[in-house]
Amino acid sequence: MCFWQGSYVRAGVDLQRHYYPDPLLITDLDLLAYSFTPQMKSVKLIGEAKSGTGKSAPKPLDRVIWLAGLQRIVRADHAILLTATPPSERVRDLARTLDVAALSTGDLGRWEQRDLAEMQQNAGSQGPEAWQATASTHFAVKKEPVLERAFWSLRSEIWFVSPWQATKRCVGIIAELRKWWTPTLDDDDQAALRWLYAEAISVLGLQIVMLVGLARSTDPRDWRQQVEDRLAEGLVPAHAMRTLSKAVDMYVARALSAAGADATLKAESVGAFEPAPPPWTEQLVELINRLAEESTLSELPRHIDLVIHERLVKRRHIAPDLLQICGHDLASGERHRRWLAAFLRSAAEIPDAVSKALTA
Repeated sequence: MCFWQGSYVRAGVDLQRHYYPDPLLITDLDLLAYSFTPQMKSVKLIGEAKSGTGKSAPKPLDRVIWLAGLQRIVRADHAILLTATPPSERVRDLARTLDVAALSTGDLGRWEQRDLAEMQQNAGSQGPEAWQATASTHFAVKKEPVLERAFWSLRSEIWFVSPWQATKRCVGIIAELRKWWTPTLDDDDQAALRWLYAEAISVLGLQIVMLVGLARSTDPRDWRQQVEDRLAEGLVPAHAMRTLSKAVDMYVARALSAAGADATLKAESVGAFEPAPPPWTEQLVELINRLAEESTLSELPRHIDLVIHERLVKRRHIAPDLLQICGHDLASGERHRRWLAAFLRSAAEIPDAVSKALTA
């Protein structure tokens, strides 16, 4: 529902791995969705679905209050509660005051009958087929720790870090997958790689659009330095790392002098701890700057998501009607996907098949 109404959507985002090793009763977010205002500010929505109707089933009022608390923890702007037991008007009114929409499965069913065409029910990353592809990928990567870490990063941790860190992780995953790609194979392992590529590229598209929103609200004279600093830092801010680097340089210089080292060795040791952005930073700045000059990008993440999952995971052509429903201008979408593919060829050496899925 949320995807076809205009949001970039993921279901079943794992919370337990994010908070590990602390125990957590909440297993995952049933719904995580992002949309964009005309000013390119991102709006985050979470959702919870409960199908039980028995005496022990969670009551709508309890879940509304619980969901309002979870909303604050994950820094969401709004929330949706979907229950099989119809919430009363009193509960719905209370939910609205907490930025929660309380709906029933009957409300959802009426929407599906009215607005959900058959071709939308299993398109892109949404629907039963996509859910099965995710499950199959999870099963296939269990025997490879590197790929399993990539899977769980895309299903959990990446959604709880800044767009800067998420962008670095996505590019890192995409570059790592190149080592496993064997174009002549067509088996379950290759299908899993296609899913990982599609998911990482889709998530990267979302993060880049978020960064475009930041670029539009930043002084152009400061933007390049901000990108370099934010991509260079990890858990420690870049300015703190520079201060630490200078202190380390002074200590190492004194130690080398005491040891009688020559001037060349002293010079080479300077700046060893200076934070440095990834080698693809310049290409990312260029991509963001080009996208920032476009008129509208609010539907671009959904457009990329639909295209890459239909072509790369399901390996089929996309119905033009689906692309039009997705909302992004077709000519602009093709142009933007070419730009993204060019960046990924340079930054992560994506295979030809992946590049063609974005551009062909």
